[in-house]
Amino acid sequence: MANGLCESLQSLDVENVFVYVGDAVRWDYLPDEISSEGAVIKTVAASVHSPPSFASLSTGLYPPTHGVSSFSNQVHPNIPTLFDLDGYETRFLNSVREQSHDVDPIYSVLREQPPDVTNPFKNLPSPFVVMERGPGGHAPYGDFDGTAWEYFQNRRESQINLIQSEYGQAVKADAVTFQERLNDLEDAGLTEDTLVIYTSDHGELLGEGGGLGHNEPMRPELVYVPTVFIHPDIDSQTVSGRHFRHVDVVPTITSILSAPLEGELDGRAATDGLSEEPGLTFYDSSFLPDAIPFLDGNLCYEGAWDAAGGYMFAKSGRSDRLAVLFGKSVKSAKRGYLRRNIARAAKSYWTDEKAFGQPDFERDQATAQLQEVRERKIATTEVKLTDDAEDQLHDLGYL
Repeated sequence: MANGLCESLQSLDVENVFVYVGDAVRWDYLPDEISSEGAVIKTVAASVHSPPSFASLSTGLYPPTHGVSSFSNQVHPNIPTLFDLDGYETRFLNSVREQSHDVDPIYSVLREQPPDVTNPFKNLPSPFVVMERGPGGHAPYGDFDGTAWEYFQNRRESQINLIQSEYGQAVKADAVTFQERLNDLEDAGLTEDTLVIYTSDHGELLGEGGGLGHNEPMRPELVYVPTVFIHPDIDSQTVSGRHFRHVDVVPTITSILSAPLEGELDGRAATDGLSEEPGLTFYDSSFLPDAIPFLDGNLCYEGAWDAAGGYMFAKSGRSDRLAVLFGKSVKSAKRGYLRRNIARAAKSYWTDEKAFGQPDFERDQATAQLQEVRERKIATTEVKLTDDAEDQLHDLGYL
């Protein structure tokens, strides 16, 4: 099956590419309405946080080599992105929970300006490369009328099966939006000329390890996301036993379009066959004020994964991790759930490293490849978030 997908991609003759990134869609929650459209493959996210994942999806690089770990970072100015492709009209559109805010900070991360459209294809001539960030399964789940912060506050006494059900509703609702995009392409007569790629930036915890959302210790439910390749010449199928990676998206697109970006990429074009190397995942986020003595307040994790499992390594100190957990149990919108599941959550935050599933590679290979990427780390470019941007991140549950 993997060979069939790679051969189909290799033989594609298209002018356009549309990448739809449903935010926070887990591998095991991919709706049938989407999986039936094309070839599905289990994918290793480059991060479990939106900013570095979108930067990887746009550059073909891992977080240490593109310089983004948070919303206050920006892709290094010397690194080209998909939106720099010569000869193509390019666009990035954020459609996540539009509220009465100014510009979503994800635009700054990618060095992009928001387009004055709500449809990604409006007034866009071929050939084009478009990426849209859709709501996916990002909180608030279900049909809750409010922010992510308000959702978790409102559900603080709810059973986990209700939260799981509402998450599933959110993902299915986003599938309707995605279908509308496919219909737009069909109505414009662009189906034959456009490769569509559906994927997600990271997964979501729905009670696993005592956690909710995605600002938590690294686990498979956060790392594994779906990727679906959609085109009339690509058969509907699910590729089993193999994995794709966020960093493979850009080289696959540029190979199909015969429009390479400058510089060496961390990913491999699926037109050349799927990579045998594990996918690497990096997460580094600060939760506590800088003024706390002897603590930096960071959660920092790394991992290496294939389709069968992987290894997680905590890179921040245990005292920092437990301090973050304590802070969340006091001030987070999810504190009600955390307090009721504190034993499981504490075990997750306490754990220094863990193997999940049955990965087809050894721990030593995982640590060696993580170190190799880490040694190529570049300096980060910092940007100051506006008050409005911070308000939006708060509403989405990031702050």
